[in-house]
Amino acid sequence: MNPTAELYNAMQLAFDHFNNDLFNKTLPQVLFTNQRQQGVMGYFAPNRWTSVKGKNCHEIAINPLYVGKATLIELMQTLVHEMVHCWQFCHGTPGRASYHNKEWSNKMISVGLMPSSTGKPGGDVVGQHMADYPVPKGKFIKS
Repeated sequence: MNPTAELYNAMQLAFDHFNNDLFNKTLPQVLFTNQRQQGVMGYFAPNRWTSVKGKNCHEIAINPLYVGKATLIELMQTLVHEMVHCWQFCHGTPGRASYHNKEWSNKMISVGLMPSSTGKPGGDVVGQHMADYPVPKGKFIKS
């Protein structure tokens, strides 16, 4: 057993699946990292990594504290949430740092995740700190 390879291979497999199913293969490949940033399940960092040839690569980080505690669907929600940030950086207009704007919210809904400031129905759909939940019978659940 190689736990490093298993974790990163699983993340890559999931990313490729959702990139195909939910984003029509429009996202570039990213570098996955595990970061223990307090209070977040994951984050997207644009152009975080640079090769020796000067090529930039985006990062999607997943907090390993949640990997063993969260359900599989929660981990996949986190991945897709961060993929929407990647989509917005590459194809849209991101809001100010860490702000989840209306464009981001609309894309979340289009991929089958309902943004919510509370993580439950009725929460605000835009804001600084956002959670989400799967839209019943939406694209995310079907995927």
